[in-house]
Amino acid sequence: MSARLLRLAIVALLVAPGAAAAQSGMDGRLNDLQRSISAIASQVEQLKAQDRQLEQQLTKMQTSFEQRIERLEKTPAAKPTPRTGRSRH
Repeated sequence: MSARLLRLAIVALLVAPGAAAAQSGMDGRLNDLQRSISAIASQVEQLKAQDRQLEQQLTKMQTSFEQRIERLEKTPAAKPTPRTGRSRH
């Protein structure tokens, strides 16, 4: 039984550095993914702010256009000015 335990200990010692390296690689990859997620979340927030700003500009433009159209519709049409002088026939 002790020979079996000795073999397991040797295998564990041989595998442990590889497992530690794999764990280190996974930790590094996880850190990279967390940084990427953070950067994407920041970009999303910037785009949301830009979207709100564009919506505000669009609302202002629509209001301005509506006001201009109302003014034009309320203004009576200009009467054509009579022509002076003789007509050519």
